[in-house]
This record gives sequence, C-alpha cells and structure tokens, in this order.
Amino acid sequence: LVESLTDIDQELYLGAVVDRGTRRIVFMASTEGGVEIEKVAEETPEKILKAEVDPLVGAQPYQGRELAFKLGLEGKQIGQFTKIFLGLAKLFEECDLALVEINPLVITPAGDLHCLDAKIGVDGNALYRQKKIHEMHDPSQEDSREAEAAKWELNYVALDGNI
Repeated sequence: LVESLTDIDQELYLGAVVDRGTRRIVFMASTEGGVEIEKVAEETPEKILKAEVDPLVGAQPYQGRELAFKLGLEGKQIGQFTKIFLGLAKLFEECDLALVEINPLVITPAGDLHCLDAKIGVDGNALYRQKKIHEMHDPSQEDSREAEAAKWELNYVALDGNI
C-alpha cells in the first residue's frame, strides 16, 4: 500500500491501547503528531487528550467530536475525525488489537484529514480468532530471540542495556 504525496498544514496523533488498570480501550489524541508519542507524554503530558471507551456501549460519536474540538478541529474536520475515531474503535475491537495508532494524521491545505502512517499491534493471545491477521505474520520482523521463544510457547522480552 502506497500513499499519494500529501501536502501538510498540521500533523496530529490518534491512537488507542488497552488500559490494563481500567480494562478499557483508551484513545489518545494530540496536536503533536509526527513525533514519538512517548516523548510527548514525558515532556508535555498536558498535550495528550484521552477518551475511555465503555465496554458495554463501545466508542460513541460524542467522544470523537469531543476529541476533535479539543484538538482545535473545525467544520468538516470534526465529522472526518469522528468517522476515523469510530472506525479505529471498530477495528480495535473486531481484530483483537492491543495497539492502533495513526501518526501522523494530517490536515491538508484543503482542510481535510488524511491518515499518512499507521501501526497496529495484535493481542497475541487472540491470534487464534484472527486467522487472516495470523496469516500475515512475518517472523523476520521480530527479534530473533523472541521468535525462538515463541516456537516453544514461551514469552521472552528482549531488553536493551547491560545486566
């Protein structure tokens, strides 16, 4: 998949993870797109907006609109953002994701929102339900030590540094 060349007026961030403490999907949005969100969280946490998804009712349009307003979006951008927000929430739940993020989500000179890059992380414990996603698995993209451990149904997390 190749995206067409896009002129950019502003870069935003939109992502979701599972908050293990609340056992809910949490969406995060920021006007600081195009950079690592971890860096934004560390240096300027007030620039990260959050919306928790209630598991009983799912993501709601008002949550997307609320995030859009807080990001400073206007007019048609609010509807576009809400559509993207609801689509990501549906994808997250239907595909058993652990992470989904669009970075950057850009505003073009025409004022439209455009997803330029995205990343997903699938909950490994749910891959048995996600046959199509499992078929796309590429072990060459994993740490070789983690891939070897997975063959034996072991969890291994490679860490940086010296011990």
